[in-house]
Amino acid sequence: MKINKIVYINFVIFALSIIVALVFGIFIIKSLAVSRVSAQEDEADIVPPRLYNIEISNVSATSSIIKWETDELSDSLVNYGLEKNYGVVREPRVDKLQHMIILEELMPSTRYYFRVTSSDTEGNQGISSNYSFLTLSDQEHVKEGYASEQEVIGEGGLSEIVLELGTGGLSQEGLEQLLEVIQQINSEEVLEVIEEKVKEKAEEVISPPTIILDKADVEVGTDYAIVSWNTDKDSNSIVALASEDNYDETEEDPYSWREGVPNDMVLEHIVEINGLVPATIYHFRVSSESTLGLTGYSSDKTFKTKSILPEIYNIQIVKVEEEAATIRWVTNVPCSAIIAYTNLNNNETKLEGNSSFLTAHSLRLTNLIFDTYYSVVIKVESEDGEKTESDPLTFITTRDEYAPAIAKVNTESTIYPGSDNKIQTIVSWETDEDAQCQLFYHQGLVLIDEPETLLKEEDYGLKHVQVVTNFLPSTVYKFWIVCNDEAENVGRSDDYTILTPTQEESIIDIIIKNFESSFGWLKKK
Repeated sequence: MKINKIVYINFVIFALSIIVALVFGIFIIKSLAVSRVSAQEDEADIVPPRLYNIEISNVSATSSIIKWETDELSDSLVNYGLEKNYGVVREPRVDKLQHMIILEELMPSTRYYFRVTSSDTEGNQGISSNYSFLTLSDQEHVKEGYASEQEVIGEGGLSEIVLELGTGGLSQEGLEQLLEVIQQINSEEVLEVIEEKVKEKAEEVISPPTIILDKADVEVGTDYAIVSWNTDKDSNSIVALASEDNYDETEEDPYSWREGVPNDMVLEHIVEINGLVPATIYHFRVSSESTLGLTGYSSDKTFKTKSILPEIYNIQIVKVEEEAATIRWVTNVPCSAIIAYTNLNNNETKLEGNSSFLTAHSLRLTNLIFDTYYSVVIKVESEDGEKTESDPLTFITTRDEYAPAIAKVNTESTIYPGSDNKIQTIVSWETDEDAQCQLFYHQGLVLIDEPETLLKEEDYGLKHVQVVTNFLPSTVYKFWIVCNDEAENVGRSDDYTILTPTQEESIIDIIIKNFESSFGWLKKK
């Protein structure tokens, strides 16, 4: 038992020794690793930037540019002077691999010495060898300036930048480039040449769009117009217009409304205007605005919309007689009318017309030949001079079996002059064919005795007038009309009633009536 206990104790001691050794070994390894990393970091920070590709450019009488590159991010510094005891020009930001320093206010025809220096973020400084350059003389500077000017304002140079600036397309970077180029030019002669070039481009870019040849073509319909024109610059399309009645050339803006495409910039412009009034004169002016807000205008011009074409509807031959025929029709707009009617037996053509502008038309053709075929063509003309005609239609004259139709009966009554208190009544009417007519009448609504009558007309006609002079005041009368045509066809009108007017009382009669009603005296016996 003692031997086992000793073995157990020795085993425990051995295990603890192993654990202590492992812990101590790990600590030593970590310490060595940290030391190695620190040493490596210290070695990376002691190497200065390497300078190469040192270049001298744009040497003029008073300035030059020094460029170089480094193999790591660093700042930019140039030591320069008339001797090797250099002055300093520095760009302190440690953020570039490619470096450029501009030396200004130098003296013409003078040699300058310089070296370049760049430092990294840890202050490690790289220094170049010594260099020198000779500034130009004033005369050489002018020649060099002209050469630079040709480069600057040549194709792809300043003129293109000005063009982009004029059209609103120059970026911020391009504007900075333009200013940097101009600032580098010190010759007045060069600046004058540049000014001339800029003016040329500015006149091209900044002038308003031109309406080419001041010409605008117009296609018109009855209620629309399409206006087209061209410009020398991309611009929008606007048409201002007013009808002849609303146009006032003394006004600052004589146009009452506008149509167009304000947002599309084009060289070829087309604007369609709808909702116009037919057969109307319109004044109009086209305008185009460029991206710079400059606007070109045409002169005032006019166009006239087309008239609505007349159309003929509902042609009817309402009455055919032995020697006459009546034709009716309607048109969509007021028109004058002519009927060309041809005797199909002998091809003789005659005309009958009405110069009044109407929409409901009726013409009676006379002096026809009995039992003959006729061809009829209706021709109409609107107030605007638009014409149309119907297809031919035919009819044959036949024996008249239709009585005259009586229409448009009218009465007008007045007090007949004199002391017998009688009324004068004028009765007028029309017939659809030549007829003789007679007026019949009686007092009251019911006929008790034979009606009274006026003398029958002696002549045949279409319009008729009769005058009755024996009607009494304030009395109801009934009357009617009887007409016959040359074929002895008789027609009778409807019955009509009239109430004749009351005799006006004098002021004395009115006073006497008032006394009679108030006192009951002065009554007539």
